[in-house]
Amino acid sequence: MTRPARAAILAAVAAAAGCAGPAPPPAPPGARHLVIVTIDTLRADRVGAYGYTGAATPHLDALARDGAMAPQASAHVPLTRPSHVTVFTGRLPSETGIRDNISPAVVPEVPLLAEVLKKAGFATGAFVSSIVLDSSSGLDRGFDVYDDAIAGSGGGAAAFLNTLQRRGDQSTAAAIAWLEGARTASPQGRIFLWLHLYDPHDPYEPPEPLASRFAGRLYDGEVAFADEQVGRLDEAMARLGLKDETALVVTSDHGEGLGDHGETLHGFFVYETTLRVPFFVRGPGVRAGARLSGTVALVDVFPTVAELLALPPPAGGLAGRSLAAEMRGGAARAEVPVYAESLVPLLHFGWSDLRVLRDGRYKYIQAPRPELYDLANDPGETTNLAPAEATRAGAMRAGLGKFLDAERAAAARAGGAAPAVAPELLEKLGALGYVGGAAPAETSTPGADPKDKVTEFRIANDLMREGLLRLNDGDYAASAARFQAVLARKVSSFEVHFYLARSLAGLARHAEAARHFEEAARRSPGFASAWEGLARSLVAAGRKAEARAPYEKAATLTPKDAALMARLGDLLRDLGAVDEAIRRQSAATELAPGVASYWNSLGMTLGGNGRAAEAERAFREAARLDERNARYAYNLGLILERQGRATEARPWYEKAAALDPRFAAAREKRPR
Repeated sequence: MTRPARAAILAAVAAAAGCAGPAPPPAPPGARHLVIVTIDTLRADRVGAYGYTGAATPHLDALARDGAMAPQASAHVPLTRPSHVTVFTGRLPSETGIRDNISPAVVPEVPLLAEVLKKAGFATGAFVSSIVLDSSSGLDRGFDVYDDAIAGSGGGAAAFLNTLQRRGDQSTAAAIAWLEGARTASPQGRIFLWLHLYDPHDPYEPPEPLASRFAGRLYDGEVAFADEQVGRLDEAMARLGLKDETALVVTSDHGEGLGDHGETLHGFFVYETTLRVPFFVRGPGVRAGARLSGTVALVDVFPTVAELLALPPPAGGLAGRSLAAEMRGGAARAEVPVYAESLVPLLHFGWSDLRVLRDGRYKYIQAPRPELYDLANDPGETTNLAPAEATRAGAMRAGLGKFLDAERAAAARAGGAAPAVAPELLEKLGALGYVGGAAPAETSTPGADPKDKVTEFRIANDLMREGLLRLNDGDYAASAARFQAVLARKVSSFEVHFYLARSLAGLARHAEAARHFEEAARRSPGFASAWEGLARSLVAAGRKAEARAPYEKAATLTPKDAALMARLGDLLRDLGAVDEAIRRQSAATELAPGVASYWNSLGMTLGGNGRAAEAERAFREAARLDERNARYAYNLGLILERQGRATEARPWYEKAAALDPRFAAAREKRPR
């Protein structure tokens, strides 16, 4: 969003524009280092400093005493990836296009915080605990070390879930180990560390003794465990002499429903249960016990830490505002409207999306039945004031319209392209209870108010999760049954068709799989894996000629997918399109020159069309890369013999026969 557009929004909605009171005093020297800790799924009102008497969060509570705290802080999306992208770009989701956990595979080319700090001479390290934020998320740019090693153990469904996250003590240990050597790795002796803790996220499985201590309150146990990790990191910073020179930011990406408003987890609704997050900052110049005024937003993190480090913000500006002056004791900032959204009901189910404008104590939710809440008097959002206060609701709707106008303009400039997402990532996100896709769904109730569909959402989401776990286990019949049950509930989204198609393909029901892959591709034409799934199902069903078009569509969407290029080349060879087959197979060898099978396929096409010398080079490369493959040795011998070089061919036939004594063709070629 441009600065003029943001200014227009503030003028239309905020009661005041600009900062009140005298200018703050000159800033003291900035902090030398920066540490950001994001605790996933940490609901603000489950932290002691935010008034929760059942909390065991002494380290977070100490940050509230020793530094600044935002009593009211908000995420912009109740989902992990878009919230973290907002933190590290300083831009709203509508500006980056990252609206859910499987949005574009690459964060837009805007400066990331790590890139800015790396350029300024910082050593940069990130330690993340969830598949959602692995390097494919696009957040790894600018980090010297991006530790996303998330491994599981055992087998079956439990192992599948375990591969999705790393326990906080493991990530913290890796971060501390990196800190111990990071200062010497920086040309300026400055450090930026990002530690991501995933533990409060479902499933709630705190280790002992916390599991026993918090029996019946396992979410609180996970929060306590995350708090312990913050304490471990803080102790290490003190031991290494970094604590007094470091700006430490601890916040969350979103909260958790915990059954309020009928939402068990997060991502569907936009109530404060999932939007309100804790927010703490401690460091040089930050006044102990400071309480930040108004509503702080995650988009404010980037400009705030830039000022605390005495660094200029990146060119092009940021959507948020720096909080540094107020943290140091300067005048309170003027209240500004804060935008939030959930597109999950739209993207997954075809129901209405939810858009939010918060202006001070009042919060407006745009939905088929709009909602307006006075958070000062009704923090639980139980009384909808929209019918009774139509004038206020209308004014806030107009203010929200400014954000939506800017979003539409950004979408028009981007052209609405829908990027591809790896199916493996889709499945893992689904197993975590996430939903969301690249194209709107179609249901029997398009545009329905999510408030009316929360029960249907929970049932469909549970079926999807069970289906994904069964799919991962290879139990294709059980997974297909789950996805078919979702369709039977009149929930017909892109993901349902895509996963059902994969299940049917696993059952060798290729014609049915092709129909569902085709429907998935129609709903999300930018999703390459749906097109490729359609093509492979058509080939398996004996409809090779029909498979060419979807294969080529997939190749257009993912031109750097070597395996796809190789399969398309093989199909084109079978269809007699030799020149195009050679082009695709050559592309596969260029994209992945170390894969022997690609060279062998290229050699077969070349050799079958009279280009023996070129085929020989391809077969030699295949035989060199995989010396234990009898087929590659045999093919090299055969192409040499066809060129009248029988003496050179003989050793390759002998090698092929030795590697595979059952290889009849090679045995017949051996000299008697």
